[in-house]
Amino acid sequence: MRAAPGELAAMIEDLQALVADGYYDAADRQPPWIMRHSQGDHWDLMLLEPVTRYSDFFAEARLIAADNAPSTHNQRLTALGSRTAFREELFAYGPSPSVLGQDFETAGLYHIEMFRALPGLKTTLIEQREMENAYLADTSQVSNFIFTGDMGSDFDVFTIGTHDNLESFAASPDLPAETFAQAAVDAGFESRSTIGFYLRSLITSHNDTLATPVR
Repeated sequence: MRAAPGELAAMIEDLQALVADGYYDAADRQPPWIMRHSQGDHWDLMLLEPVTRYSDFFAEARLIAADNAPSTHNQRLTALGSRTAFREELFAYGPSPSVLGQDFETAGLYHIEMFRALPGLKTTLIEQREMENAYLADTSQVSNFIFTGDMGSDFDVFTIGTHDNLESFAASPDLPAETFAQAAVDAGFESRSTIGFYLRSLITSHNDTLATPVR
């Protein structure tokens, strides 16, 4: 979501109020994690909402509940809509809230990357992200949660890494160069220096941002 000029603070207040006032409970939905853009991409807020399965989210009873919910929160929803300059929505398969775990709940900084794959290379792109996670784990760095786009926006894959702060995100492990080189080869890359080149051979675009939690 991107706020209209001057409306970001009020947009955040609206979203927090919808959670606090029970909108998501009334609509039989789970409250989202709200991440605020810090630097990188052009949006202001990213909402990550677990929706279990399509059969649950689009079930008749839940849709009826969603239709009824706005009647008690209509003013807040209308205000939120008027504050929104741009909105993009994506259904994606990814880790469950239990897998995201405490690290996701308590992170002070999120590193978010979003990718559009070249035609026919979506599966290969997912494999590349898994390879990079293996490399990160073997070099004592933070691995990323991987989400695979399915419906809505045209992003094919996005990943989220959780960090304590900007300093911990920017820090590099104190390991010998040989350790990094071997980890890259063990993960399936030709070498450490080709990790980025391989990724870029699979995609048409790459959006990258840092975000902080809204709690």
